[in-house]
Amino acid sequence: MAQEYFDFTNDLIFRWVMEREENCLAILRAILPDLKITAVKRRENEHPVNYLAFDDERGVRFDAIIEDDQERFYDVEMQVANQPGLGKRVRYYQAQIDQETLKKGEDYDALRESYVIFFCAFDPCGQDRRLYQFHYYEDNDRQLRLSTNSHVILINALGTKGQITPALAAVLDVMNRRRDNANPLAVRLVKEIDGYNRDKKRRRALMNLKMRLKDEWRLGLSEGFDQGRAEGKAEGLNQGRAEGKAEGLSQGRAEGKAEGRDETMLSLIHTLQMQGQTKKQIVETLALMQKSSLAEAQRYYAQLTEAANGGEH
Repeated sequence: MAQEYFDFTNDLIFRWVMEREENCLAILRAILPDLKITAVKRRENEHPVNYLAFDDERGVRFDAIIEDDQERFYDVEMQVANQPGLGKRVRYYQAQIDQETLKKGEDYDALRESYVIFFCAFDPCGQDRRLYQFHYYEDNDRQLRLSTNSHVILINALGTKGQITPALAAVLDVMNRRRDNANPLAVRLVKEIDGYNRDKKRRRALMNLKMRLKDEWRLGLSEGFDQGRAEGKAEGLNQGRAEGKAEGLSQGRAEGKAEGRDETMLSLIHTLQMQGQTKKQIVETLALMQKSSLAEAQRYYAQLTEAANGGEH
């Protein structure tokens, strides 16, 4: 059996690639060629994570703010799962940049120019554009832009519209596991990622991370069922007092079990998306777990993801 291949969208692979300043510089220049960036350095967290061991830390947070030669700051992130709240996450990272880069005693006028950049393995805005950029504009006059010196860039690995640099197109090909792009940056990244997959020590770290995510999913599964039972019982008791104890308990248990199951399965879908599984693979997993047909699993998948996205299509 062939070994599992961990690609550029894997949290650890992405961070190992971005730890190398030559990669940071090349990728930022691919995204923002007009800035003419010539050098970068990483500003590490006060308490850095040991990427090669996951025994003492809960969770996988790998922040490092990047500073260029003109004192502009960047936070570059990889987002695999299309989950609600991306805008709030962007806001949080922007606040982190400001907090960590404004020196003690400095006034807000000293805030540096900053960029929060997300590589997304999905279309975050649904317009098939390869790159979205956001700023503050007046609601009624789009010509009025508030000068905050902050920028948000969302890069869509699945997009087909809009002009981007050949180097950024090469990075997106690497995200999508296309190995035939001859661009020097793509060739270098693929070679580096292949090396991480072959390295025994790093591969052990990758497997440890995978097992940690699986353990957290199992914990979520258990908690989901427990919560479903508890809420079902409470709801059943309340309804039973109004409409009859027997009917209320029965309906409460049924609804609680269904709600707990739905929350658990949605958590499973998000976890599998983070691990890079395709929609087809996820549907097959749902069918296997529920002992249902692929058609039923497909309808259930659509129902859960539509509800999670607020009913949007």
